[in-house]
Amino acid sequence: MRRWHKIKADEMDPKEVFHYFTELCSIPHGSGNTEALERYCMDLAAAHGLSSFQDAYGNVMLFKEGSPGYEKSPPVILQGHLDMVCEKDPDCRADMEREGIALRTDGAYVWADGTTLGGDDGIAVAYILALLTSDEVRHPPIEALLTKDEEVGLHGARMLDASRLKGRYLINIDSEVEGILTVGCAGAVRVSAQIPVGSCEAKGRGGILRISGLCGGHSGIDIDKNRKNAVKVLGIVLDILNEGAGIRVAGLKADGKLNVIPQAAEALICYDPARQEDILRAVEASAQRLQRECAAVEPDVTVTLEESALPGSSLDAAGTQTLIYALMQAPSGVCSMDPDIPGMVRTSLNLGRAMLEDGLFKMGFMIRSNTDFGKQILVRQLTLLTGQLGGDIRLEDDYPAWEYSPRSYLRDKMVQAYQDLYGKDPKVCSIHAGLECGILSEKLPGVEMVSFGPDLENVHTPAERMSVQSVKRCWEYLRRVLELLR
Repeated sequence: MRRWHKIKADEMDPKEVFHYFTELCSIPHGSGNTEALERYCMDLAAAHGLSSFQDAYGNVMLFKEGSPGYEKSPPVILQGHLDMVCEKDPDCRADMEREGIALRTDGAYVWADGTTLGGDDGIAVAYILALLTSDEVRHPPIEALLTKDEEVGLHGARMLDASRLKGRYLINIDSEVEGILTVGCAGAVRVSAQIPVGSCEAKGRGGILRISGLCGGHSGIDIDKNRKNAVKVLGIVLDILNEGAGIRVAGLKADGKLNVIPQAAEALICYDPARQEDILRAVEASAQRLQRECAAVEPDVTVTLEESALPGSSLDAAGTQTLIYALMQAPSGVCSMDPDIPGMVRTSLNLGRAMLEDGLFKMGFMIRSNTDFGKQILVRQLTLLTGQLGGDIRLEDDYPAWEYSPRSYLRDKMVQAYQDLYGKDPKVCSIHAGLECGILSEKLPGVEMVSFGPDLENVHTPAERMSVQSVKRCWEYLRRVLELLR
């Protein structure tokens, strides 16, 4: 059993970074709820005599002159996002809308008690604030850009008023593996599908079918790890029960985030009491098969059926079959790998949300692709699937890929800084995840961009944790990069 204690920033290294990380973790800052953190950053700038600007959407920009010897150097934009994904364990009672995060550490890692940590992207904000308030770091003029609502569609970057930004070198601190310099990323689009389903009076006995215990994860970074999607698993078990005992679906709940692989999902079902033993055997058999099938990746997967009050209505036989067919046929996971970059996902899709509402079966997807054509194919696939079932789709938050540039002064300097500190080359690559860089490249024509960050594990889940030593090394690395950008 690991030993842990509550985090004390003055006992952590680097103290200045963990000071600001603990400060911002005490302020609720989930997507759509960052106003208090915005005020904190603006007030901090005023207290340290720094100029600042907040655009109409709420994006925060803080400015610091270059240190002695760097006054006339080209300005550098340091960029991260203010919001975090708010997820918590089923038994966690924390109110993430109103309460801060309960930080824990064992000296090697930092995590949160029962909730997501928000290292994505709180560590970027902490690094940036530490730099802005330090008198010890040598650096060019800094233009700090802290965007809003990145996790729900990169809205802050989309709405950014970039008129105050003059820098043409941008360092994005939103990558999650140390030693990797990201120089390109996937574009994405969110897809909402709705399909009409018929209903009737509920009969028989009610039960809640639950899928739980899955790992979940980031729908871009973790999509190739063979983790199961709870909504897809729910569809499989519903199909088994319907084929064996003719169930009716009365409700479905998987109200997660589109950029998170679902860890849990549940359905309210109705069935003939005479078939209860068949139902229970099928549930138990499904659980055993899944446990064997997923043992290496999902050792804690569970399938349970709990008796429930009979609802007033349920889907009819045709509606139940339509819902199950949609769940079984909906694509989810890796769709294609990049032929030019070994091990790199090119196109993927995550079924992150599903529910029954007002006579409609609704599903929410996030498509990611490093090519526009890959996105278009999946959009067409979902259009055909839902159209065949009498439904339709709506597209939201479509943003471009960030394409690799063959020449980059910034990238060369960041590679040099890594070599100076560690005596080896960093890995330079693209990632299959959404960064704001694609949109920012359109807002700031000609800007050179590189993304990096410390080691973060299981982001977007309550199992998220951040390496303390990696935070320290990346702080030293960022300082060295800024020293080279004269």
